[in-house]
Amino acid sequence: MTTKRNRRDVSRRSVLASSAGVAGFALAGCVGEDPQNGEDEGVGGDEAGGEGGDDAEHSAAASFFMPFDVTRQVAGDSVDVEDLVPVGEHGHDWDPDPGTVEGIENADMFVYTREFTSWQDDAADSLGDDEDTIVVDLSEGIEFIDSPAETNDEHFWMNPRSMQEGVPNVVDALSELDPDNAESYEENGEAFVEELEALHEEFVGLVDDAERNEVVVGSHDSYQWWWDEYDFEIHSPVGTSPDDEASAADIEEVEALIAEHDIEYILYDMYEPRTLAESLAEETDTEILPLSPIEGTTEEQLEDGWGYLEHQREINLDSLARALDAR
Repeated sequence: MTTKRNRRDVSRRSVLASSAGVAGFALAGCVGEDPQNGEDEGVGGDEAGGEGGDDAEHSAAASFFMPFDVTRQVAGDSVDVEDLVPVGEHGHDWDPDPGTVEGIENADMFVYTREFTSWQDDAADSLGDDEDTIVVDLSEGIEFIDSPAETNDEHFWMNPRSMQEGVPNVVDALSELDPDNAESYEENGEAFVEELEALHEEFVGLVDDAERNEVVVGSHDSYQWWWDEYDFEIHSPVGTSPDDEASAADIEEVEALIAEHDIEYILYDMYEPRTLAESLAEETDTEILPLSPIEGTTEEQLEDGWGYLEHQREINLDSLARALDAR
């Protein structure tokens, strides 16, 4: 069951994450040839998202949707950016296999965030001594908060202010990879940071207008960084990982909280099964609303050009406005 934590103290940084790569990198379950014909596959899983100009000279592989979008926002058309996680998959649940990833070592950059999944950490560590692939930890320099179920909650990107801290990591890496376009990367990074600051102000305005101060999440809890920054309570019977399960005692505690505060909506992760959220809603006579942890995307969202900002504004702010009674 969720309890409030101490606020973090995050310092600004713009230091490049360690450059690396691996010649002949062969991460088990992550790199391989097509078992059908032995030919190399493209970077990314089935229906993985891609962005960049057709004539881009450089390539970047992103470990899931969030770092994919940050990288493409900064890179523009100068770099071919691939999301390794297939469209429709949850970045926290997905594991690569030899049939979905040609080889991260063939990309000029690998962008990830440490402690999100073990395969990403293993890939980054395996690339650590190479000179051909720049490894970028988007979370480098960001101090993780402690959440109820996890020390060092890695979901920093849910807070637009903390997200701003990660953008220079990508700017610096792209500038090292492609010095001729360094000025463009810097400008794109600054523009994205301005958008993130505007998004932060939208969160502040929403919370200021809210009649409520508590929300309930009926899925894995990726959202504690909102509580930390904006000081509204987020309660969930589930931990920060999709693998966590709710106990009967925690479910009863959440149901009591719903009754105590006359909560009308149960929020849920749109990329996970709704089973728990629907069960809570049925037991408490409430409705369910989606949230996006920005760990995946859908075909429709990809076709519409949705990125981090759209997930926050069109899904998260909209649902929070209803759940917090801010409209």
